[in-house]
Amino acid sequence: MNGSFRIARGSVLGPLESTVMEIVWDRGDEVTVGDVHDALAADGRDLAYSTVKAILTNLAAKGHLRKRAEGRNNLFAPALSRAAFRERVIGAVLASFTRSDRSPLIAQFVDVVGTDEAALDAMEALIAQKRAEIRDDA
Repeated sequence: MNGSFRIARGSVLGPLESTVMEIVWDRGDEVTVGDVHDALAADGRDLAYSTVKAILTNLAAKGHLRKRAEGRNNLFAPALSRAAFRERVIGAVLASFTRSDRSPLIAQFVDVVGTDEAALDAMEALIAQKRAEIRDDA
């Protein structure tokens, strides 16, 4: 799997939801409950078909998947690409931490990337780009 979307104590997606989303994104097309059930079984996860169906239905109810009926099957597809979903999650997390004082968040972020010269260079370039955009908008 490409990575989990768990965040600290809470989570955007639970462990099974994250695994199912990764399967759907990796398929790159609509999937059935059976497709996901088979992929999970191939990965050594012995889940009931009804459990997989419930996970997919819940992900659709949360807006993470699109669901459409075709005959007796429901087809599921990602509502957002993996990258767009990741951006949305990061944006929501950052927004929750920056409602009042951004200083601790910025300090922590700099500490995390501060050991990597290339990351610091990239951050400086992004800051310069954002400053230029702000000036252009003014």
